[in-house]
Amino acid sequence: MKSLLKLVASLSFIAFMSGCSTQMVKSKTGLIQPPTDDQATIVFMRSSFIASGVGVELFEITDGELEFIGNLPNGSKVAHKTEPGQKVYMAYGNAADFMIANVEAGKTYYSIVRPNWWSGGFAPTPIRTDGSSNYHTGLSEFESWKDDSTLLELKPTAQEWFAERRKKYEKIYRIYWNKFQTKSDDKKQQRTLNPQDGI
Repeated sequence: MKSLLKLVASLSFIAFMSGCSTQMVKSKTGLIQPPTDDQATIVFMRSSFIASGVGVELFEITDGELEFIGNLPNGSKVAHKTEPGQKVYMAYGNAADFMIANVEAGKTYYSIVRPNWWSGGFAPTPIRTDGSSNYHTGLSEFESWKDDSTLLELKPTAQEWFAERRKKYEKIYRIYWNKFQTKSDDKKQQRTLNPQDGI
């Protein structure tokens, strides 16, 4: 069964890469390098048959400024290096949704980008290390998400591509960030990657 699921995910990934204007290439090594002593790594993964054909873009947001992290087709992952501290991440696919992250240097964190029925988009969701949520490192699915997904990297043209579309994504960010702010503190905490979630 696992091999069948992997095959379907691979076919979805190939279809996305061939049919969309993705700014990603497959990593030559497929290996996630450990972060340096002054950085953290957040690995964003996507693995769901639901809305698998919908394109998703990822962004880091600092003081309202968007940084393009990459496209995330189904069956893939992106390893994003960042400075320690509090961050905001946006995933956009039909609608935008957010994750807050408070990360420590030298650690690797994981997030599953999953379809969200309530927003109509994709929710970047923290993966806990302590089993305190529905998404944690103790799940058998976690190893599949991590090991069976394809590691992607940005093309050299990615930032030029984003510069041409920056205003569009800034408008999307403003609209959906205002909606995200109406969530309760408890709901926001569920969407926050904590320092202790790092490995």
